Parts: sequence; C-alpha cells; structure tokens
Amino acid sequence: MKLEVTELVKRSLADVMPVLGLRGADAHAREGGDLDFIVPPGNAVSACRLVAKAALAEGWFPVGFRDIGYLAQIVLIRPTTLGDDDALKIDFFDGLRWYGVGVDIAGHALFDRLLPLRRDETKLAGAVGFIQKSLIVGQLSERDWVRVEESGVDVSYLAETAQSLSLPITRSQIEAHGVTGLAKWRLRAASGGAKNGISVVAWLFQATTTHLKFKSGFGTKAGLILGISGLDGSGKSTLVDRLVRAIRKGGGEQPQIVHLLPAWIPMPHQLFRRRKTQSNYTRPYSEPPVSSRINGWLRLGFYIWAFTLARLELWLQSGRGRLIIMDRSFLDFASDLTRSRIPARRLPNWLLNVLMPYGRLFFLDASPEEVVARKGELTLEKARSLQANYRETCGNIGATLLNGDRAADDVFKELLGHLSLDYLQRIQAAERCQ
Repeated sequence: MKLEVTELVKRSLADVMPVLGLRGADAHAREGGDLDFIVPPGNAVSACRLVAKAALAEGWFPVGFRDIGYLAQIVLIRPTTLGDDDALKIDFFDGLRWYGVGVDIAGHALFDRLLPLRRDETKLAGAVGFIQKSLIVGQLSERDWVRVEESGVDVSYLAETAQSLSLPITRSQIEAHGVTGLAKWRLRAASGGAKNGISVVAWLFQATTTHLKFKSGFGTKAGLILGISGLDGSGKSTLVDRLVRAIRKGGGEQPQIVHLLPAWIPMPHQLFRRRKTQSNYTRPYSEPPVSSRINGWLRLGFYIWAFTLARLELWLQSGRGRLIIMDRSFLDFASDLTRSRIPARRLPNWLLNVLMPYGRLFFLDASPEEVVARKGELTLEKARSLQANYRETCGNIGATLLNGDRAADDVFKELLGHLSLDYLQRIQAAERCQ
C-alpha cells in the first residue's frame, strides 16, 4: 500500500515540483505509520493539494489536513469491502529549515543544485534524512541510523552533503550519529540562515514564537467539528466507529469523541443521582416526558445552558486544531426533546442557530421501517414522527442527509466524499494564504 501511494505522490508532483521521499516505505517503517517527503520551500501545501486531488481520482478520500509551517500533511482513507479500511498519513516537509524559521538556504541548495546533479536519489534521501533528523532530535536513534546506512551512504558522503548545503555538521558528529548541546542549536540556527550577532537573536525570537504557536494548535487549519446523528437502529454508531477507527489507523489528528455533551458538563441524572433518568439515555423513552410545565421548562433551561457552554468549548477546541466527532449532538436534542423527558415542542430557528455547533453535521436518514426492523427500540409511528422532526431541523440548520438505506460501504463512501470536498477547499484556502 505504501509503495502504491509513494508512486501516486511522485506521479502527482512530477511535472510541478521536485520531491524526495525520506521515510515510510522501507523495511524499518512502523505498521500504520506515515510517509515522509520533502519538497522545495514554500510548496508543502501545494503538494498536499495536488496529491489529495490525484488520490481522490484513484479511490482514496482525503479526510485530514494540517499545516504547521515547516510541514503540511494529509490523511487518506480508502474503504474496503471487509471494513478494515486502508488509511495513512502523508507528511510534506517544507524545505530544510528547523520549524520553518528564517531563510531556507539549505532547502534551496538541495533542490536547485544537489538534486538535479545527483543521480542516486536513494543515497541523497538517506543523507537528507540524516540531516533532518539531526535538526529535529539531535542524535538519531539506532533504528534511524540503520535506515541511513542502508541507503548506501558513508561518513564522507554525509559530510560532503552537509557542506554542500552550508550546514555545520562535522565528521565526528556524523560518526556519533548526530549533534548535541549547543552544536544542535548552532545547526538549527544555520538552517534558517542565522550565523552570528543580530541574525541569531532575531532567529531565536522567531523560533520561540513559532514554537508557542505550534504548541497552542491555533492556525494549523486542522480543527473540525463533525456531528453524525440518526434514529436508534439507523447504523449511526457503526458508521461513527468505522470513521474513528480509520482516522486512528491513518495516524492524523486523533479524534475526540463527544456523546451529546462534553464529558465535563454533567447530565441531569448525574447532578441528582437519579438512576431511572440515567436509564433513559441507554434505553430510550424508558420514562415518559415530565407532566409538570415548570419541570419541563427547567429541564429545557438546563440544556440550553449546557449546550451554550458546549458550543463555546467545541469552538475553542476546533480552533486549536482538534478533531471532534459527535455521536449525537444538539441536532438530536432539538429534534427529539422527549428523549430528555421534555414535552415535545419545536425550538425557534434563532435558538437552533445560536446553539447548533459550528461544523459539519450529518443525519443518517434511514427509513422508519428499516430502523424498526433493525433494533425495534422504536414503534413505527414514533420512528416516522422522529424522522420528520430530524428532517425539519436539518433543513433549518443546513445539515447534510445521508441515505441510511444504502449498504454500509456506500454510506461510508458518501460520508467520506462530503468530508473530502471540505478538506480540498480547506487546502486550497491555505494555499491561497501563502
């Protein structure tokens, strides 16, 4: 699979930009790991766009994107009929600067001079991989050093390559498998064009701010709030589980799962320690809606307060680059108040727009007959009523309906198709901002 995707990457970029494969497709690659490539400075996001479009045409769905300056990455998923879907992450390093800070003299030298002249890309990739690992971690692990050696390079070749790229790595440091201490920081500064005096101070300041931004997660364009709703028996949980499993296998931003509300916001039964109310969330409609109007309004007020806090927190988390997948959300609550023991009513559109989480919301629209046949938790009359409520809510807030009566593989592909188009637009927007 990785060799197949490696060839796809090279074909996609062949007539646009040079690309050098670093890691991921060799014998030392971890199972389920990623593919690492390096492209000329300023081209990582463009490489993501080109590869994502080519991958989509060959049956892969791009369902993840992150831009952290010195690196841009995409996650690809290819559904299989057995359910054990193919998934992997592709990293494109943007030149050879540490953290993408400063002027990338080494990156330009690599692609303008070295790569066109050297016929053995395997050896050059081994040398560049050694230099890049030295920039990131200092000294290489035993596994990474064996990978470098197996590319066919020796100490002389590595020293010659470092010299050609104007990077301060000595033969003794190469023999020690990398750099440590001040030598590591000297190498990092040199990778950004800083060599002495004011340039080093300016580089340190920029590197510090870049590091803080990276740690905060803001600006990576990776955050997404994804909600999948559906009637009990529609196949919603199976669809969510499959998506989460594929994303985790791909190794991208690991999803945070939210069921109705974030875990830190208590549910009513948790506040009042009422076991019968708790059963209403595991066995729907085990208790009827409350008969008291005051009780009903109090319950509704509590949930309005809770979903207001939830929307704020989810918005902040997605801004920090988090991937949040909601297995039930405010969409479900607004469409079916009786599940929370609140007498049935329609919430006004302005309240829906205020409380509905900002992101991509989907409703798995399975027929009432199919839902009842699968699980039998609802009566046919109740299922028809709920479907009408969900469709109305989806129309008011712009949620997307998925055809829940299709085969599970087809529904999964339909969902991935919607996500892929969103991510392609996100990548194109990031490319325009460069």
